[in-house]
Amino acid sequence: MRVHLLSIGDELLIGQTVNTNAAWMGQKLTDEGWRVTSVVTLSDEPAAIRTAVDRSLAEAEVVLITGGLGPTKDDLTKHVLAQHFGTELVMHDDIAAKIQAWFESRNVPFLEVNRLQAMLPKDCTVLPNPLGTASGMWFDRPGGKVVVSMPGVPYEMEGLMTHEVLPRLRSHFDVPTTLYETIVTAGIGESSLAQLVAEWEGALPEKGVSLAYLPSPGQVKVRVGVQGPSHRRDALAALLRDEADAFVTLAQKHVIGRGNSGLPEAVLTVLKERGETLSTAESCTGGRVSSMLTLVPGASAAMWGGVVAYDNAVKVGQLGVDPQDLKRHGAVSEVVVKAMALGAQQRLGTDWAVATSGVAGPTGGSPEKPVGMVWMAVAGPDGVAAWCHRFGSQRERIVQRASRKVLTHLYHALREGGAKGLDE
Repeated sequence: MRVHLLSIGDELLIGQTVNTNAAWMGQKLTDEGWRVTSVVTLSDEPAAIRTAVDRSLAEAEVVLITGGLGPTKDDLTKHVLAQHFGTELVMHDDIAAKIQAWFESRNVPFLEVNRLQAMLPKDCTVLPNPLGTASGMWFDRPGGKVVVSMPGVPYEMEGLMTHEVLPRLRSHFDVPTTLYETIVTAGIGESSLAQLVAEWEGALPEKGVSLAYLPSPGQVKVRVGVQGPSHRRDALAALLRDEADAFVTLAQKHVIGRGNSGLPEAVLTVLKERGETLSTAESCTGGRVSSMLTLVPGASAAMWGGVVAYDNAVKVGQLGVDPQDLKRHGAVSEVVVKAMALGAQQRLGTDWAVATSGVAGPTGGSPEKPVGMVWMAVAGPDGVAAWCHRFGSQRERIVQRASRKVLTHLYHALREGGAKGLDE
């Protein structure tokens, strides 16, 4: 079953707003067995909306539209759809009452322009939106096809998709069973990983198994998938499990998690299982490592705190780095990054600590220490180890890759039983 996603809004086209809705919807729909075959971003122009809807209906069974349902004059979606589908806008008094109650509960004036949001197409199924004032609209089209219009506010769209749209789609269509498992790897590039599992991957098409590589700075996710009729769900699940297990066996050294679990989750899981704690000392990554960890629910069970030691005075005063080492070797050095990790470990009283110090650029590099050079260290109960990496020349990618790489080193240290002497 094919789905087209239409995102309406000039703010999306000019880059003022990032289209996170399409990404979220694509993931959810794929998980449910749908094929998202087109994602189109449109201007707030009636002709553009009509053309895109007609083209999508010719190519897909479902068209999902977001945006253009607000109370202002530039929000045209419901007017365009009503006219295009040959129906009229009528007042839904029950919806108007709910909108008024929504405003009154927030002590915000209820204006006539807000009441007009209850003017909705007569020939549509109204989808209630308890998180906002713009209702969703479900249009049944010839041939069993469906057009659904939803607000563009992400959390409102997600609520409607979860509680209204997806359940209705399941009832309306017979969607094949599609199952996926995602495996997260770190410390190996996409090409090297593909070479490692090449023989296994080559046998997948005959079994009806799909494989996708999803690389990002510092890690590669691998998505294994199967699809078939709903009555074969148990057999498909067993096939998926077997092939995912086979991949994990082949790439075991580099696998750090399965499902939505990534590096931070993997690190924190091991620490919590062992009853151990972690701290951070960051220079070039500027707190990114701490942020990645503390975004995980329950991180406080293992993550105790961190120091962003951007200036050398903070490295000395808060982490106990020897000023003479800074003078002789510079901040971006093995000696200093080891001292940072040990300082965080000792002063914050944790079992483990990680540290980063590098040249994130775009300026500040030298022939000896170019932009992209990062020293990082892991301190554990058995001692401290350090590594030097080069991460290119783009500042954001340097920070991303360095943050993930130091967590990769920590994960390997945890898994191998210690930090000291770990090889690359």
